[in-house]
Amino acid sequence: MKKCSMRFLLYLGVASLLVTSVLAQTRPVLFPEPQSVHYGTGRFSVSNLAVFLPVSAPKDVSFALTTLNQYVRERTGKPLKKASSSATATLTWVIAEPGRELPEVADREGASRREQYRIRLTARKIEITAQTSTGLFYAIQTLRQLMQGSGEEAAWPVVSIDDAPKLTYRGIMMDFAHGGLLTLDEIKRQIDFLARWKTNQYYFYNEVSIELDGFPTLGYKSGYTKKEIREIIAYGKQRHIDVIPFLNLYGHLHELLRKEHYADLAIGAYGHELDPRQPAVNALLKNWLRQYTALFPSPFIHVGFDETWETKRIADDKDHAINSENLWLQQLDFVQTELRQYGKTVMAWTDMNNYYPDIMKKLPPDVIPVIWEYKPDTVEINRYLNPVLSEKKPFLIQPAVSGWGHIYPDADYTYTNIDLCLRAGMRHKTLGFINSVWTDPVEPFVRASWLFMAYGSIGAWQGKSPAKQAFARSYAAIVYPSVAASLDSAFNDLAQANVYLDRCLGRNTNGMPRGTLVESWANPFLPYYLKNTQEHLSDFKKARKLSEKAQGELITALRNCDPADAGMINSLLVSARLIAYSTTRFLWAKTICDRWNQSMLDKKKNDFVVYDLTYPCHGLLVDLMDENGALKSEYEQAWKSEYLPYRLNTILGRFDVEHAFWQKLAQKVNDYRIQNPPQHVATQPFEELFKPDF
Repeated sequence: MKKCSMRFLLYLGVASLLVTSVLAQTRPVLFPEPQSVHYGTGRFSVSNLAVFLPVSAPKDVSFALTTLNQYVRERTGKPLKKASSSATATLTWVIAEPGRELPEVADREGASRREQYRIRLTARKIEITAQTSTGLFYAIQTLRQLMQGSGEEAAWPVVSIDDAPKLTYRGIMMDFAHGGLLTLDEIKRQIDFLARWKTNQYYFYNEVSIELDGFPTLGYKSGYTKKEIREIIAYGKQRHIDVIPFLNLYGHLHELLRKEHYADLAIGAYGHELDPRQPAVNALLKNWLRQYTALFPSPFIHVGFDETWETKRIADDKDHAINSENLWLQQLDFVQTELRQYGKTVMAWTDMNNYYPDIMKKLPPDVIPVIWEYKPDTVEINRYLNPVLSEKKPFLIQPAVSGWGHIYPDADYTYTNIDLCLRAGMRHKTLGFINSVWTDPVEPFVRASWLFMAYGSIGAWQGKSPAKQAFARSYAAIVYPSVAASLDSAFNDLAQANVYLDRCLGRNTNGMPRGTLVESWANPFLPYYLKNTQEHLSDFKKARKLSEKAQGELITALRNCDPADAGMINSLLVSARLIAYSTTRFLWAKTICDRWNQSMLDKKKNDFVVYDLTYPCHGLLVDLMDENGALKSEYEQAWKSEYLPYRLNTILGRFDVEHAFWQKLAQKVNDYRIQNPPQHVATQPFEELFKPDF
């Protein structure tokens, strides 16, 4: 009897472990990870969800619950049920105080409970309690990720969650000055995407990309109207994201100063920086500030003041009467004083500390320093952080997605930069975290950065970065559930392809923009590049093979994905094809030279070499024309799905020049063949005989 009892208990224990294991395996990944999660047993069927929304419900509450309805419909194909009263509802919600939908200056003290929420989910009911509608909205984002299965099988696990952010301010800075300008719909897609990860600030980086009254030539067909900006601000507010103006009120104003009408306001000839010694400069800025503060209701404003190298260079080289440090401080003090009367809290970058080591001591009071460093380097981060800490100033910290210099972002470089900045920020009690996305070389698609935008946003909420080795897999499962395996593989293959390409190109482009992109369009027949291709032959081939593998995964995903995801996946596919093309043009240049030189110079024999190079269907030169032409069309389509037309022709022109390069070279080879007997043997290397050039 005792043996039977022991055996039964053993079976029961094993069965219990198996059930626990299965439950654990099916628990959803939650990004960001809540502070406290306790799973129970059982499930709550989504089909049993019923919500009561009183007519008197505030708009922010109504929007949150409408959002839940959207998520339920996506998963089940049916809207959630409407309860006749709160007593019959299976989802109840309690909000402690109205309003306060957006981050506030007072939140910087760290005592605010504005974004906290609690979920109590049983087999029969869901209860949400929150301080404000922001917490309710975030609870619904968590419910979205908790939902498992589809159709009639859709359900939530029994769970209790208590959550609040580790950082008060969690932002993404989007570049609207250097590259293509995102369409209004794309900006809204970004805001929806960022709301999933509980981001609460969207920094609108603008140099002269917003049309202003009295400046008709600025932003004309190359910027956004005030009406569009107001629409973006309202869209963000609904999703508890504050759209913050990120201006440049000293440097980075070439788009203004290159125009003759404003050129005299520059400190250099058609330069990049204003000359604050001129009264007309501050008169212009007063006008701008009046318009910007009226347009953006956010209590915050970022005024830039970074990289004002030109003033220092002119002071050092030409005009020793200029005290560039004093001029910088004088101008920041002017801007801060102006903005104070509009009730704005001012942020400014701190990189000029590199040139003026004591400048943090002299920073105007109430200006919040923003420490930016885009390298995965603790020494570099501390170089800017330590002067701020020495002055005991509250600060924000800002890493970046390293996508501006590459066709596809440098993944490990980006992850590590975000990790180190977040770690340093948390250690020294940063007010907040801003992840930047720059578009300097114009060509790359911002969509390739979304993975890394999510990574930074998630880390900012939970106070630590997700495990980067498994991040792409978990992210793909959440964002692209129907094609998660294909997207996970594609993300990893694109990242690794970039690693190999980075070994081949980019060593001579250490200035902006860093990375492989500038050299990817270089003349591959130049002696330097032929030698470089020989030295990095294996890396070029590996990059090409991985980018081709990524293409296959993305093509498969396109055939099976949710139609709403097709545009994003297609952008990634075009990026994969661009990587493959970049490697091919260098490999083919070397192969063309080798084919010619080995036949003509080594074997002294015209061994079908012209057929190999210029055969109209399959020649190596024709390969490049075919792929370049196809890529141009696909690239243009992908651009138009993400960007406005501004700057599109600048990029398409690269494809045109590239096509002409290979076409002209093919014609030279054909002309050479026509002008010589069929068995003619050349006496010069291909690269010297034909001198391939643009």
